[in-house]
Amino acid sequence: MPKQRVRRIVVDGEVYRWRVRPVDPHWLTVRVWRDGERTPMADLRIPFDDPWVNYPVMLLAARHAPERFDEVFAREPVGPRHVANLIRVCVSQEWRCRTFEVVDGKVQPVSTPATQARNNVTNTDI
Repeated sequence: MPKQRVRRIVVDGEVYRWRVRPVDPHWLTVRVWRDGERTPMADLRIPFDDPWVNYPVMLLAARHAPERFDEVFAREPVGPRHVANLIRVCVSQEWRCRTFEVVDGKVQPVSTPATQARNNVTNTDI
């Protein structure tokens, strides 16, 4: 399980803070703040299959389908490189939402009911 302390990172000359927390045995949440601000800039859901929690299932899969192990289980831990990339994506896209998830290795905004309603209103107005 990753440590849950708040860490400091400098990305493109700007200082940010970040923290990783487990959601469940298959997901982590990374929260990012601009240094000195209280409101998070982004929350990112990342797939991560904790080997300590999922050991029996992982062991069974490794025995019966070793060639598919890496496509079935997400085992790469979150590090500063991931967080720096998330920050760059959020800043470059200037998305209004702050909740994202990794889909097929790419950061995408999470579609919430409020976001969908706002998009439907805007699309009908055009």
